[in-house]
Amino acid sequence: MIFKKEKTNWQYIAIAVILAVLAGGAILFLRHIWMSGDLASPEPAAVHRPEPQPGINRYFINQVDVCFIPAAAAYGYALRVTSGYRSMEDQEQLFEQGRNESGRIVTWAPVGKSMHNYGYAVDVVDRRKGYGINWKRLAKIGEFCGLEQVDDSHFEYRGGLTTEQFMAGERPSRLSLSCAIMAERAKMNQPLTLRDLKDCGAPEF
Repeated sequence: MIFKKEKTNWQYIAIAVILAVLAGGAILFLRHIWMSGDLASPEPAAVHRPEPQPGINRYFINQVDVCFIPAAAAYGYALRVTSGYRSMEDQEQLFEQGRNESGRIVTWAPVGKSMHNYGYAVDVVDRRKGYGINWKRLAKIGEFCGLEQVDDSHFEYRGGLTTEQFMAGERPSRLSLSCAIMAERAKMNQPLTLRDLKDCGAPEF
């Protein structure tokens, strides 16, 4: 009887040790998760983070591809983009052209001063007529699509921000299409018509 009692006591002790080890492990695991931030409260929605990707801003280029170029096509233009995003290195090399490097001057914007550097600018040309087109009318079409013409072929979007604010990491509000028919035409690979533009509230350009 004594032998059986000792055996039973050792069983209880073993169970107690196992439970203690499991409890301790669980506490350490939960503490690790908490410290790693998995259980931490989310950051406030007011925290602002610029879009991280280098390259053209996707809302901007969507406005170019789905509003600007199709609307211009309805008025007989056949635009293509000749320049979009430029890295700071590309801008520096381009700025040196015609100054400290051979070639003609093609930009007046130093590094960081061009909206190309932030993915909010494109240069365009007509596929058929080159640069011999009505740029003033094209400026009005661009304005309807939320774009500003800085010089003949250069269209950009700042949203009221200065270049210095862009350099500091700020970004403008997202561009949006004037009406749903533009997205529908693009999805169906159909041309935007003058009637579509009229239904969208666009003036005659």
